[in-house]
Amino acid sequence: MNRPASSKFVPGLPDDDDIDTQTNSQGDNSIKIYDGVSDCPVNDSDTFKNVKIRAKDLAIQKVQQKIADYVYGFWKDRYLTLPDDEVLSIASEICTITDVKYNFIDSDDNTLIRATVLAQIDDNDVMNYIIQFFKERNKLKLQNEALRKEIEDLKRQIAELKSQHTNNQKITLRDMTKDKISVSVDKFEEAERLYYRYKFSEAIKLYDEAIQINPNAKFYYHRGCCYRKLGNHAKAQSDFKKAKALGWKD
Repeated sequence: MNRPASSKFVPGLPDDDDIDTQTNSQGDNSIKIYDGVSDCPVNDSDTFKNVKIRAKDLAIQKVQQKIADYVYGFWKDRYLTLPDDEVLSIASEICTITDVKYNFIDSDDNTLIRATVLAQIDDNDVMNYIIQFFKERNKLKLQNEALRKEIEDLKRQIAELKSQHTNNQKITLRDMTKDKISVSVDKFEEAERLYYRYKFSEAIKLYDEAIQINPNAKFYYHRGCCYRKLGNHAKAQSDFKKAKALGWKD
């Protein structure tokens, strides 16, 4: 890795071997470079390795926040807005860490390890997210339209079943199941409204309640979409797998 001549490196604090430096052609205006710097004190109970990890993690957070600010402006210039957690999720996905270096700083008060992280992004990746955003939104619109039709049909069936009851009839287990399905549908519809208002955490709570009543493939899939928007890809993938196992087709 190429380093500035002024960099002071401490013996015993080597660079991260797992960082792959990516090279780009000169004059590529789509590439943006950012840095993040963090200082962490060395305590008697700490090892250099642990302090390095803390400093590096904090520096990465700072560089990702800078990139998130840029992504926010990039979208805003195109009259688009996203919630902060979604912008930060995009920033963490498109940034590539290209270098990490460490400096040892001695002062009268304490000893610090400074981590400097260099990262780069490509405007093309940001634009691809915008394209994907519209594709996903159109796909969800089609899916929601089909789902609304199914919900209306289900409500019609429920109404027909209820109209068949007389005051003296006992509620059967089947009727109770239909009532539960009706409740789960109501919760799902409210969750969808929250989703389109970018209130993903609140939507997940309603999806949870709907799934507890009626473990439906669609409910799992749409909750997975919420988790993905929040950057929780592990839970998103888990829900997508459950949806697929229950017969969901993209």
